[in-house]
Amino acid sequence: MNNVYVTATLAVGACLPIMAYSNGTLGKALGSPYLATLFVFLIAALSMVLVITLTNTALPSIASIGHTNWTMWMGGFIVVMNILTFTIVPQKIGIGNMIILFIAGQIISSVVIDHFGLFHFQQHPINWQRATGVLLLLSGVVLIKKF
Repeated sequence: MNNVYVTATLAVGACLPIMAYSNGTLGKALGSPYLATLFVFLIAALSMVLVITLTNTALPSIASIGHTNWTMWMGGFIVVMNILTFTIVPQKIGIGNMIILFIAGQIISSVVIDHFGLFHFQQHPINWQRATGVLLLLSGVVLIKKF
């Protein structure tokens, strides 16, 4: 694995609890988690406009946008659910519990996607070693949540 990608992923992952704090307190300050989520997306959109401008990235043609399908746009809805969850849930169950459940959901989903080769990913069938790994990770989640 490329160390730059590994490091960047760990760094962004380390920021998720901070995002939960930031979004939650913004939601309280604005009086609505929905408004907080909207403003988070506005900041993200403005940030991306800056990145696109600085990198001189060409905009896609209408034709290339027309050649997409609905599954390619699911990320937008998933990001909304993600940000809204990070804005509301930590105040209800705690940042640690939310992150643990977030990771457990990712592990389960990833293994299912790999097993069936969904979304054109290479198929990696579940075997006893992978199943044991998932059970150990989920056991760790339960232990961390309990204690």
